[in-house]
Order: sequence, then structure tokens, then C-alpha cells
Amino acid sequence: MALRDHEQHQLDEIERCLAQENPRLARRFEKFRPMPAVTFAAAALGVLSVFLTGLVTLVVGFGMGSVAPIAVGAVLTTAIPLAIVWFYRCHWR
Repeated sequence: MALRDHEQHQLDEIERCLAQENPRLARRFEKFRPMPAVTFAAAALGVLSVFLTGLVTLVVGFGMGSVAPIAVGAVLTTAIPLAIVWFYRCHWR
């Protein structure tokens, strides 16, 4: 949706004032680009699939009474999804 000339002028003025008052913040806004929806959906699907795989591994490990599957399931349900979210969060900025 296009802005009217008056609105665009006001927005340009706000940007100029921001750049003068806080150049560091203005540079951060210049670099900001939202993540495409397809990339976000793929990341969310990846996190969900790793989490569910870990959950199934945990349940199987408890059923078997074995420590190894429980440990693997715990890592899959916590550490790997957190690492994926942290990676994408760092790259959104």
C-alpha cells in the first residue's frame, strides 16, 4: 500500500531526525529485513520435528528403562530446538 505524499514526507522527516539523534539505532533499522514466510515456516517445521523425535525417543527410553535413549531424547527435545531458534534469532537482526 503506497503512502500519500504528505505521509511519505513525514516518514522521511522522522527518519532524518532518528539518524541525527541516534545514528546507531538508525543503522540497525536499515539492516532489518523481516524473514520470509517460507524460511520461517521451514524453521518452525524443523524445530517441531526435532522436538517430536526427541519426545518419542524419551518415551521409548523410559519404556526400555535405558539411560542412553533417555539422554538422546532429552538433548533432542531441549538443546537442539533451542540451538536452532538461537541461530535464526541471531540472523534475524
